Amino acid sequence: MNRSLCKNQSGYMLLMFVLLLMGIGGAVTAGFTQGVKKAADHERFLHNERVLKEAKQALLMYAYRYPETALAFNGTIRGPGRLPCPDTDAPGGAGTPNPVANCIAAGNAVVGRFPWNANGMNFYDIRDASNERLWYAVSQNFANPDLDVINSDTLGTITIHDQTGSVIYDGSVAGVAAVIIAPGPAIDRGGVAQLRLTAPQQLNPANYLDLFGALDNSDFTNLNAVDGFVLGPVDDLATGTLIVNDQVILVTAEEVVAMAEQATLQAYQKAINDYNANIGVDAYPWLDDYITTNLAVFDADVGTRRGRVPSIFANYFDNDPSGQPSQAITSDLKLRTNLAINGFQVPSLFPDVISANASIVFNNVLNGDLTITPAVNGAGAVRYYWDEEIGPDGWQECLPVVTGTEQDCHQAAAAPGIPNSAIVPNEVATQVVRVTYTNTLAAGVPFTRPHTDNAGTGPTYQDPTAGDHAYIFFEYAEATIDAINVTYFFDNYFLNSLDNILSGDVNYLLGVRYYPELPGWALAPALTPSLSGNNWHDSIQLAYAAGFQPGAAAACVPPNCLTVNNAGGIANDKIAVLTIASEHNLIDDDDNAIPIPAAAGYTDELDDIFDTENDDVDDTFNAWALTNNDKVLVIR
Repeated sequence: MNRSLCKNQSGYMLLMFVLLLMGIGGAVTAGFTQGVKKAADHERFLHNERVLKEAKQALLMYAYRYPETALAFNGTIRGPGRLPCPDTDAPGGAGTPNPVANCIAAGNAVVGRFPWNANGMNFYDIRDASNERLWYAVSQNFANPDLDVINSDTLGTITIHDQTGSVIYDGSVAGVAAVIIAPGPAIDRGGVAQLRLTAPQQLNPANYLDLFGALDNSDFTNLNAVDGFVLGPVDDLATGTLIVNDQVILVTAEEVVAMAEQATLQAYQKAINDYNANIGVDAYPWLDDYITTNLAVFDADVGTRRGRVPSIFANYFDNDPSGQPSQAITSDLKLRTNLAINGFQVPSLFPDVISANASIVFNNVLNGDLTITPAVNGAGAVRYYWDEEIGPDGWQECLPVVTGTEQDCHQAAAAPGIPNSAIVPNEVATQVVRVTYTNTLAAGVPFTRPHTDNAGTGPTYQDPTAGDHAYIFFEYAEATIDAINVTYFFDNYFLNSLDNILSGDVNYLLGVRYYPELPGWALAPALTPSLSGNNWHDSIQLAYAAGFQPGAAAACVPPNCLTVNNAGGIANDKIAVLTIASEHNLIDDDDNAIPIPAAAGYTDELDDIFDTENDDVDDTFNAWALTNNDKVLVIR
C-alpha cells in the first residue's frame, strides 16, 4: 500500500475518533445538565409539597378552633368550620371582607396571600422553594364572617381543573373549600413577564400566578363550573416551555367539615360530661325523642335514653359575650324557700310545680336574668309551721289543715275533739311561723327575675329521677313589686292571734329543668339568627346504657351495654356515645303513620338522618362502613 494513502486514512480515522469523543462528551454533558435540572425540580417540588401541607394543616386547625378564635378576638359566638379571608395587603393577616359578600370583591372572589398571621392561625411566614410567600383563595361558603350555615351538608364553591384543563371539582355543584398555591419563580404569563420588584407589583396576584388558556389562577368566580384554578405544573408540548409553575394543594369541603364535626362532637361531649358531673349522680339526661311535634324546642321526654340532646343553647350562669339571650326552653317552674328561723330550717314551701310548661329564657346580657312566661295562672297560699320543740325534727307543717289558721298548730289544746288531730296535748306549739306565698303569675305574660347569689355559692341541683328531670335552682331576692312574693311572720309564743314579733321577706329559689349547656352556634339560625346557628343539633344523637338513666343504679356489664362496631377494641362495653350524621339533607319523608310536619331544616325520623345500624332505637352502632358516613364518638 502507498505510504501516503495509509497516512491519510490514519488521519481520517483519528479525526473521526476525535469527533466521536466530542459527540459523546456533549451528550454526557447534556444528560448531566438535564439530570441536575430534574433533581432540582424534584427538590423544589418536595419543598413546596411540604410547606403546602403545613399551611393546609394550619388552615384546618383554624377551622377547628374557630369558636374560640371568634370569641377571643371578636367577642362573638361562632361555630367551627370557618376559614380566614385572603391577605390582600401582604402583612400576613387576614383581609377585611365585605360583610355581605364574604371575601368577594367586584363580583369575583379574592385571591390573596396566605394569611399566616391572621388572628388564631398560629403559623409563621412560610415560603416556597423560590422564597416566595404562598397565595390563597377561599370558598364563599366557608369564608368568615359566617353569614351562612356551616354543617355536614356545606359544599365548596371553587372549581378545580387538572393539567389538561378537565374539571375535577365543579364549583357550581360541589367544589373545594380553599386552595393554597406555591407560585414558584417568575415566568412569562401569556407572553407578559411577571414583575415582582415594587410593592404594587408584589400585591398583584397576576405577577405570581399563571395562565392556562382562559384559566387564570390569579382570579376566579365562586359557583362557576368553568372559571377556577388549574393544577400545575403544565408544559406547552409544542414549544417545550413551562406555562404554569403554580403548585396547588386543595382543601376540600369534606376535610373542613370533618374538622367542624369533630369540634362539634367535642363541644357536645363537654356539655354532657359537665351535666353528669354537676347533677351529683352518675346519670345522663332524659333525651328528646324523634317522634315529636315540637322539633325546635328539644325538650326532654322521660323514659327516652336515645335521641337528641335536650339543651340550653347559651350559658346558664355567665354573661354571653355576644349579649344575646338563650334559646327558650320549656320547663315546669318550681319554687323553694330558703327560710331559717331561730336556727331552725323551715321545710321548703311548695317544692313542686308552680307553673307547668313555662317558657324560660336566660337573658345573659343581664347577667343571667330569667325571663319567664307562665303557662298557667298563679295562685296564693298560706302555710303554718311549728317548732316541735320536743324531738330533733325541727320545724314541720301544721297538719291536718282544719281551720287554715294558726289554730291548726294547737289543735289538741285549743280544739279538743277534732278528729285525726296530729298534735297530742303534750306537744303544744310554742313557736309558730306563718308563711304567705303569693303567686300573681298571669298566663302568657312574661316577667323577669334578676339573678342574685346572696350566699356566694353556686346554683343548687336537684337530681333527675326515673319519673322526672334534673332541675337547677337559682336564688332570688324579694322585690318591691314582684310576680312571686314570699313573706313570713314569726311568733315566739303561741297566742290566739300571731304577734308580729319578727317578720320580713325571704330569698327564694326558682327551679327550671337542667339540661346540658351547648354553645349557641349549634342551634338552627331560624331560632337564634343573631347567633348564626348551624343546624348541628338536629343531626346529633346521644345514647347511653340503661344502667345510667335517671333513677337507675345498675353498672354497665357486657353485654348489657352499648355496642359500637368497627371502632376497635371491645365492641360491647360502651356506656355513652354520640353520633353525628354526615352529608345528609335533613329531608323529612313523613313516612310515619301520622305524618308530623317538620320545622324548616329539621326532620323527625332517624332513617332520614342516620345510616343503617344508627337509624333505629336499639343499642348497637356502627362507627364505620363503606356505606356509612356517620361519625361515632364514644364518651365512655
